[in-house]
Formats: sequence, structure tokens, C-alpha cells
Amino acid sequence: MKLTHTKLLPELGVSHNPDIKKKVFLGRGEIPQLMNFGTATFKPGQAVEEHKHDTMFEVFYIQSGKAEFIVNGEALVLRAGDCITLEPGELHSQNNPFKEDVVWLYFGIATD
Repeated sequence: MKLTHTKLLPELGVSHNPDIKKKVFLGRGEIPQLMNFGTATFKPGQAVEEHKHDTMFEVFYIQSGKAEFIVNGEALVLRAGDCITLEPGELHSQNNPFKEDVVWLYFGIATD
């Protein structure tokens, strides 16, 4: 068993933009094929550049606020309650052009 509480987890910078902060509930290797499970907060104006993961699914669940995701060139505004799954190889970026923070839970599952 592993029990964690959000307030006790350290804030870490996300790999694509260290100014964006995340808290990791489960890290790589703790559960087979699970790359990470955490929460991230994007402040207004923060963004992650376009990228892809060739061997990983990513799932994002918007908890509060809203964010713009661009997936394979298609712009989508996700709001609290939305969940998006990105497949391996899909080009994607995320940004917060809005006036309030956006908070999401996310996890990655390796395919290799």
C-alpha cells in the first residue's frame, strides 16, 4: 500500500517547462507500464511546446479552470470535467491563455 496526500508532495517542474509545477503521486517504475500519475497547475500564460511520445498514452482530466490543447493541429478548449486521452505519436501542446489557473490530473502509460 502507498498512501500520499497532495499537500505533502514536493512541487517539481514539468519536463517540458520547469516553471509549470506538478506533484507526482506515482512515479515511473512504481507500477509496471505507468510512467507517472500526478497533478499540474498552469498559471495564465504558461505553455508546453508541441511534442509527442512515441511509446506512451497520456490521459488528462481537467479539475478546475480551462486550457487549450492542440492535438495534431486541432485546437480544443478543455474545461473542468473534461478528460482527453492522447495516443502514442500524436503531436500535442498545452497552454493557458485564460485569466485563471488550470489544474489537471494526468497519467502516462508506456506501450513498450
